Amino acid sequence: MNAKIILLNGPAGVGKTTIGRALAATARNGVCIHGDDLKNFIVTRDLTRVAGGLAYQNAASLACNFIDGGYELVVVDFVFEQPRHVQRFCQEIPTAIAVHLVTLWAPLATVLERERSRPHRARLGERVVACYRTLEENLSSLGYLVHNVDRSPAALAAQIAHDVKQGCGLLTPVATRAEIRQER
Repeated sequence: MNAKIILLNGPAGVGKTTIGRALAATARNGVCIHGDDLKNFIVTRDLTRVAGGLAYQNAASLACNFIDGGYELVVVDFVFEQPRHVQRFCQEIPTAIAVHLVTLWAPLATVLERERSRPHRARLGERVVACYRTLEENLSSLGYLVHNVDRSPAALAAQIAHDVKQGCGLLTPVATRAEIRQER
């Protein structure tokens, strides 16, 4: 099986969850891991006592579990603001699994309007703008860029599925944590 992971990146309100679910549905056995669900596991935290970045590591572990269980496509809808966040995720993935990074993008005004109109969700306020600006600074190193403005989620998902099959957004395998430990 040619299992693959697609990291669907972008700012809050750009459409990651909607498109991620449509993208996962393009496979016979597809799953979409929603990054906010992983963050919601945390009830309290003292940043001086716990490790940071665990959501990336946990998302990777969950993705591997689905692939080990026979799923051929795992879409991880998450915000990877900087390349180091992508590296943190990829260090948990065996190098034999293809990982593609796709960043959804839209103008800031569009993102802000979408974020404000999302039902059943607390507003993120200024965090949306800060995240957008950080992503914008790092766009050249955040994979394959797809503009999400005037097309339906199904059309965008079909485009991304096609482009990923052509190799768009394919990341170079990185040494896993286990491989790094073995080298020491």
